[in-house]
This record gives sequence, C-alpha cells and structure tokens, in this order.
Amino acid sequence: MKVVQNAISMVRGDTETITIKKTDINDNQVSFSDGDIIYFTIKKSIHDTNKILQKVVTTFIDGNALIEITHNDTKDIIYGTYLYDVQLTDKNGVVTTLIEPSRFYIQGEVTYE
Repeated sequence: MKVVQNAISMVRGDTETITIKKTDINDNQVSFSDGDIIYFTIKKSIHDTNKILQKVVTTFIDGNALIEITHNDTKDIIYGTYLYDVQLTDKNGVVTTLIEPSRFYIQGEVTYE
C-alpha cells in the first residue's frame, strides 16, 4: 500500500492496515474514546449510494483506529479509481469528517490466488 497525502493506492486482494489518528487544533494527538465510532467508506463517487466497502471501528488500540482491509474485502473489486472518506461519530453523537473524500486506487495484480 502507498499513501501520498490522503490518496491511497493498494493492490487488489492484498491485506492492509490503515492507522487513523485524531489530533487537536494544535496537531497534538488525542485518543479516540470508548463510544466513538469510525467509519471508513469507499464508493465509486460521492453521488453513488452504493458502498464498495465500509469498515466500522469501535475498538481502539493505543488511542488509534485501525482499519483492517482483508484479502476478501478487495479481491473482487474492479481495478480503478474510487473515493473514500473517514468519519467520526463521537460518543456524544457529534459527527466529524476526519479525512475528506480522497482518491482510493485499486491496482491490478499478477498473482491471483
């Protein structure tokens, strides 16, 4: 997997982990709390109602959200360019977009096992 700014590129069918960290206005890391929910969503476009993939995280490790993308999550996705974002619904119900819609590239592979 490769991340440039917020654009993510990964090979279809690979297993990857994306670490999401929360920071305050001064760029100091702040831990996610029990009751927070992180949504990682991939779609073909922002206007599409169909989700290509969505991961929901409610358990945090060292205050961070780990988005686990497995082989099965992407093995059948058509190669191409998609959009993703990361949204936080905090324990008080406040919704914040942590990563605005950004490019998510699914690249082809040679070995398809």
